Amino acid sequence: MERKPLRSGKLKSAGYDESSRVMHIEFTNGDVYEYKGVSREIYRQLTASPSPSSFFEDKIDEQFTGKRLAKTSKSDASDAFDSLFGKE
Repeated sequence: MERKPLRSGKLKSAGYDESSRVMHIEFTNGDVYEYKGVSREIYRQLTASPSPSSFFEDKIDEQFTGKRLAKTSKSDASDAFDSLFGKE
């Protein structure tokens, strides 16, 4: 699923699959969550919002249960650098 970047304090990107009504949200801390049963309109409003974080808290976080899928906090290159130089 392709995600669109979001200009937001805690949200990094969001993606949507219309056929399954599933939305993925990537947070700035690297967590990726899946939300099921989301309408296309809710996704559109989130991506068009001047404050996606506020919209998420008001309309999505309270109404839908998210399932954590992954954590994508570092790139592979960054991980390789950290491994070579003993950083965790």
